[in-house]
Amino acid sequence: MTTISLRRVLGLVLVFAVICGGLIVLDRRSALDPVRSGLNEIVSPVSAAFYEVVDDSGSESDLERQLAEAVAERDSLRAENSQYKADRAELEQLREMLGVEQQNPSLDLTMANVIGQDPSGNQMFFMIDKGSDDGIRAGMAIVSPHYYLGQVTEVSPETSRVMLIIDASQRVGAMLEDSRGAGIVQGQRQQGGYLTMLRVQPENAPEEGEWVVTSDSTETQTRQVPPNIRIGQVYGEPKVNEQTATLEIEVRPGIANFGDLTVVYVAAASDE
Repeated sequence: MTTISLRRVLGLVLVFAVICGGLIVLDRRSALDPVRSGLNEIVSPVSAAFYEVVDDSGSESDLERQLAEAVAERDSLRAENSQYKADRAELEQLREMLGVEQQNPSLDLTMANVIGQDPSGNQMFFMIDKGSDDGIRAGMAIVSPHYYLGQVTEVSPETSRVMLIIDASQRVGAMLEDSRGAGIVQGQRQQGGYLTMLRVQPENAPEEGEWVVTSDSTETQTRQVPPNIRIGQVYGEPKVNEQTATLEIEVRPGIANFGDLTVVYVAAASDE
């Protein structure tokens, strides 16, 4: 183990004391000012940087402000995108309505939005956002726009209730598009089916796939329902009702899923 002699220790202490004394004298004479200034230039930036790292309250404030600005910009873009989608949907609806009116010049159409359906599912109806204030009356026909859907059954100033043709309570005068055989179409949804055309004479037996349309006959036409609107297509073989000796024909609706409807049209004959 290395040891330091007492004489060497005393010598080092004496040297240290002399250096300290010399520095004190120089400082009093301002001889160390240039050295102090140089050291201050080196140390100050380091101290400032260290202070910014330790005391980052200002940085947090800047980050919070930037985050708030980013969130506000995002929300603004979302709002603009939602408005753009709404405007585009409205434009598409207007274009569709114009096309429907051109294809059906004999109809006066009022576009309506579906705003609710039977929550229980026991009855096949929906609500629309048009009512008596818009000229809607009970009994008016509802189309999709190319197919017959049902009739208005209840009207308030701003809304109306529409009972769908597939509901068991609904009937409409109808005829076969090709043979012009007349009958009545009745809803069968609660019985597990869709539609049945009743009272068709045997000589008017249709081919499968033939369209059934709303009647234009004075004997079978339903009041306020314009004629020749497609209801659905024949499928399967007709059955003979033994009591009436007439045909009963199963009809598949032109609309595959009534629950998907969001926009419909109230239809009235132009000469009404």
